[in-house]
Amino acid sequence: MKTNFLNLTYFKFIETLAILTVLCLPFSTFCQAGHGSIEYLKYCNGINGLNLGADISSVPGNKLAFLDGNNKLDADSCLNFEYRDTALLKMPGNIFLNLIGIRTYKNKIVNIYLFFPRSEAYKLLYNFLVCYGNFTERPYAYKDVYKWNSSLVSLSLLYEAKVDFGVAIFTCNEIKNQILIMQMKAISKSIYNNILVYPYLNNTFIMDKSAMNN
Repeated sequence: MKTNFLNLTYFKFIETLAILTVLCLPFSTFCQAGHGSIEYLKYCNGINGLNLGADISSVPGNKLAFLDGNNKLDADSCLNFEYRDTALLKMPGNIFLNLIGIRTYKNKIVNIYLFFPRSEAYKLLYNFLVCYGNFTERPYAYKDVYKWNSSLVSLSLLYEAKVDFGVAIFTCNEIKNQILIMQMKAISKSIYNNILVYPYLNNTFIMDKSAMNN
């Protein structure tokens, strides 16, 4: 009888342990993801299956169109797309977006834009606070600009009472830094070329002025 009791106790222990393990799985996953903190922003690395740093070819071509029909590179050598998937325009919490935009640099996704009606601003702010914790920066005391900054990913939320729409911008910091380096190189090259050209232009001007005086 003692043996049966021990076996029963053992099996009860295993059963209880199994139940606790199953119950704790969501909590474990929840903690790993860091939901409710800036770690979750890094963990997600984008939104709705759109991943920052990913190649644009990973996005189905039938869901992409050039934003406003413009297929030209912008001032930062980036291309801007509209992501056409109506299913993603509704976010958790009954938040409705106007448009999802994607910006690429050398075919890599550097920004994801969420354009939304002004009426959805507070719901979106609440959503971000729940998902990513308190914002890390609010640059202006009297403007609705909120920022969640991390080493890998940044998020900015901007809206104004007098404007009908707002925008949330997810940014891949690594690619953003690549753009900044490219810009600095372009500025340095421009300054260097001007230094080379200026003496020639200056001498020409002096020679022309001397000829006029003669």
